Amino acid sequence: MKKVDVLIVGQGLAGSVLSFLAIKRGLTVMVVDKPLLGRASYVAGGMFNPVTGRRIKKSWNYEVFYPKMVEVFEEIDKLLNINSFHLIPIYRFLTTVEDVNNWEVQRLDEEYHPFMGPAIKYEEDRVNPHQGVGVLNNGGWLDMVKFLSTYRNYLSENACLKEEEIDYSLLSTHQYKDIYFDKIIFCEGYRVMNNPFFSDVQLWSTKGETLTIEIEGEDFGFIFNKNMLIVPMGNGVYKVGATLERNLDTNITSQGLEELKEKVSSVIKVPFKVIDQEAGIRPNVRDRKPLIGVSREIDNYYIFNGLGSKGVSLAPYFAEQLLASIYDGQTIQKDVNWQRIYK
Repeated sequence: MKKVDVLIVGQGLAGSVLSFLAIKRGLTVMVVDKPLLGRASYVAGGMFNPVTGRRIKKSWNYEVFYPKMVEVFEEIDKLLNINSFHLIPIYRFLTTVEDVNNWEVQRLDEEYHPFMGPAIKYEEDRVNPHQGVGVLNNGGWLDMVKFLSTYRNYLSENACLKEEEIDYSLLSTHQYKDIYFDKIIFCEGYRVMNNPFFSDVQLWSTKGETLTIEIEGEDFGFIFNKNMLIVPMGNGVYKVGATLERNLDTNITSQGLEELKEKVSSVIKVPFKVIDQEAGIRPNVRDRKPLIGVSREIDNYYIFNGLGSKGVSLAPYFAEQLLASIYDGQTIQKDVNWQRIYK
């Protein structure tokens, strides 16, 4: 019988960050996970963006989450001896004079000063004409595949990984098969909808398709943002995404391919080569905020879910908050406590 402080179900972004912070606290951890199709963490571009939406609004509490995000992912990169966390500018392509004017007005707001640079002229032979680009600072991307696969190896090498899909029928209050645990935290993404211990969680899932493409020439040193994202991964390779569809089907589609190719062509005027297409499923919450906290029925069962498209910036802060609620008596803020939203 192996005894651990925390059993974590799922090794996507949420489970990986949570397990790292638990280990950092000196807790013993076991992660139960089996790689399955449709995992949003492996398909996602991993972008973190301080300002989003057509109305150019600051991401929720970004200035609060940003320091913890940088601290944690830089620590993990150092631990794993990799470079998966990238702070690079985001260029938001502005189509009209009105877009440029709106950008300049918004960045006058003191709250936006750390994130919004001026609208500038950007000309490059491979890029279609436009009115200008708004420069965003303190954004970037996490190489999800490198981060998750390398961290998985780390867990395995340290006997902290059980590679299998969780069998809920074999769970008791403190035991799963040959593992005795004090706490269990479910970090399952959209598969939480099958979890009998959190069957009253209210969320829905959306499917997103992404492309990996090659563009000839020197790498662009920024992320393109124009109705989609083009993220530079190095050596002329870029991640493009994503489509949005309310669907649990994990198959790639010709419609998704054509939609993304058309969006790339609206920005890039030189030929590009599609080298991969993927689809993933992400859980969505009505108010677009995380779902964390303790079960209403079993006091050592917890959930950490609903990070959504802003998961890279949210995961470190709220993983730490969840652990602090369990071990330090800290109160989980009301707007992310999962019990605010249930069936």
